[in-house]
Amino acid sequence: MEKRKYLNQFNHPTIKSISAKMTRTDSIGIAGYAALVRILEITQPYMVGEGNAQICIGDNGYAELRLLPDGENWMMTAIYDSHDRIVEWYFDVTRENAVDEYGEPYADDLYLDAAVMPDGQVLIFDEDELAAALEQGKITQQDFDMAHGVLQHLIDSKILTVAHLETLCTNLMTLLK
Repeated sequence: MEKRKYLNQFNHPTIKSISAKMTRTDSIGIAGYAALVRILEITQPYMVGEGNAQICIGDNGYAELRLLPDGENWMMTAIYDSHDRIVEWYFDVTRENAVDEYGEPYADDLYLDAAVMPDGQVLIFDEDELAAALEQGKITQQDFDMAHGVLQHLIDSKILTVAHLETLCTNLMTLLK
C-alpha cells in the first residue's frame, strides 16, 4: 500500500519539533490546500543521495512549502534551507488527494516522484518501486499507467520548470504569511 502523507506533518524520526501553518487556496489560479512547515529542532541533518551527490533536505531552520491541489494526482513540496534559499522542488505522484474525517488534507503517495533542482534539472525517482508495486499486486495496471501519465503531464505542461515554480511558491508564501 502507498504511504499516506499529511500536508501539515513531518513523519521523520529525527525531527523533534516543527511549526506549521495551513490554508485553503482558490485565489492563485490553483485550488487546494497549502502548508508551510518549519523544522524547529532536528537531532541530525536529513541527507539524501549518495557520495558527493548528497544534499541536505532537512535541518534546523529548514522549511517545506507544500501544495495539495484539488482534482490532481500530485503533491508539491518546495524545500528551503535555513536562509530561505530553495534546495529543491519535490513532486509526489499520488493516487488520491483528499481530506480525512478530521478535516486534515492528505495525499496517498503512489511511489513515483520527481525533483526539480534550482538549476532546472529534473530528476525522476522510484520508477523501480512503482514497477515492484505493480508486480507485487500492491497497485493495479491502471494505477501504474496513471502514475506515468501524471508525471508526463507535469513535464509537458511546464509545471516542472523553475520559472513556474518560483512564481507559484511566491504566491503560496504570500497566502501563508
